[in-house]
Amino acid sequence: MSRRMLWTGALVALAVVGCKRSEEGKARAAGSGSRAAAAVGGVGVLLAEGAAEDLRLSADGRFASYLRKTRKPTVEGIPPQMRLGELYVVPVEGGLARKLGDGVTNVPGGLLFTPDSKHVLFLTGYNLANQSGVLHALALTEPTAEPQRIGEAVTYFVPSPDGTHLAFVDGGVLKLGPLPTGPFRQVGGEVSTAGFSPDGKTLFFKRKLVAAGSLLAVAVEAPAGDKAAEPRALGDQVGDYVVSPDSHFVAYQSRGSASTYDLYVAEAPEWTGKKVATGTTAFAFSPDSKWLARNDGGKPEQLGDLVVGPASGILGRKVGEGVKELAFSPDSQALGFLAKYDQPAGAGLMGVVTLPDGEPKLVGSRVPNFTWGADGKHVAFLSRFLKPVYSVDLMLYTVGSEEKARKAQAGVFGYGFAPENAALVFRAGCTREGRACDFKALPLAPAPEAAPLTWLQGIYSYKISKDGGRVLATSARMDSDAFDVAVYDVKTQARKTLDQGAQLPVYFAGPNDSLAVYVLKGASAGVYVAPARL
Repeated sequence: MSRRMLWTGALVALAVVGCKRSEEGKARAAGSGSRAAAAVGGVGVLLAEGAAEDLRLSADGRFASYLRKTRKPTVEGIPPQMRLGELYVVPVEGGLARKLGDGVTNVPGGLLFTPDSKHVLFLTGYNLANQSGVLHALALTEPTAEPQRIGEAVTYFVPSPDGTHLAFVDGGVLKLGPLPTGPFRQVGGEVSTAGFSPDGKTLFFKRKLVAAGSLLAVAVEAPAGDKAAEPRALGDQVGDYVVSPDSHFVAYQSRGSASTYDLYVAEAPEWTGKKVATGTTAFAFSPDSKWLARNDGGKPEQLGDLVVGPASGILGRKVGEGVKELAFSPDSQALGFLAKYDQPAGAGLMGVVTLPDGEPKLVGSRVPNFTWGADGKHVAFLSRFLKPVYSVDLMLYTVGSEEKARKAQAGVFGYGFAPENAALVFRAGCTREGRACDFKALPLAPAPEAAPLTWLQGIYSYKISKDGGRVLATSARMDSDAFDVAVYDVKTQARKTLDQGAQLPVYFAGPNDSLAVYVLKGASAGVYVAPARL
């Protein structure tokens, strides 16, 4: 049998056969016995045969990458999960799996799909000693294209938000140019990392500590000889930095006195930094780029107070004390934060303030984390209750219509909001050390319901389709470290097992999340795809 089992016109074929395996797949399963004997599942069609690891998906869900023949480097001190192997890529709607190179690592920074899903970038021959490799780019939409060799000793690379440009550090030298083949011009030396502004017009980069840890900015497409083509230095000894969503401002930390960082804001196109706060550990711009929030006046033993004001950072008002975490609502109309934060306990008071001039409200205590709903009207957070028994409970606060948060569920392990803010979803009632949980949803429209609904039972992980109508869930098996994969329809409440013995992660893929992609272990090892609709 061929090393790769191909299927043509996958979407059509899957619909015609009614979610059954191809005849070739059946023969192979009958030979191994495992899939033929499965009481449930066996829906998936084989995309690529053989043991696979580190499955990843392009942003558009059309291409999957994976590693084969992986090996653990025999070097002390490396993460136990680190592997090197052969990199392959395959179209999820059917086509040839292509080997792209060897010595590719599964650690972050070794492989990236560009945001536009047109290219995959990867390092081959990864060298653990200096954490570098040979950088390649492959055009995914050209079936006969060969990987383009771009850099020789690359330690860092990042594509622009629109996928048209690439910045990478080769032998400590930062290079910048259009994908996939350049030309790439040298921008600066002794560089550690770099990042594009959201509009892709400016590249910010940091130099190594031996080069003062400086932060610099350079125009991406400035013509040679133009003043804008020369990097502009913003500051030295820089820690974190954040660019506003409109790319007009950048806020960055620069080391001050007493082991703290001062906060500066620089404005395009001059990028001249102005000091706006001291002792800053947390800061962020609002999604509409109108506001800047930061903690101010902090010391090594004490967190600073939360100040929010215009994005320029010049003005602001105090809205919280001793703040650790902060996040704007998606509509930029409110700011959430954890105040009077107890660093040893890892928790604080949940605070919410409406902008521009609302009064801050503290709506929860002993809160380790929180997240906003997509409409900016709801914020969910965990709260640790000590009496009558210790419990980590999920709380929900509706901005502007409630004085206090309500308890959504006791004993929660992981939570989030469904697309379009349709529901607050979470895992609860967990057993087997969190490997088997009830998956519940509290509908939010038009108003939060009184009690959550149980969508699924005994699940480990979940993903929700972009339209919010389906859930791709995994259940941990009792007989191995593998998982069963199922799809659940929110409207009909129907559940169907797609396959057994899968590795994590599993993905929605294809047009409108119509497919599920996953890796199976054991005798039927390979990358599989199945219909993700009931």
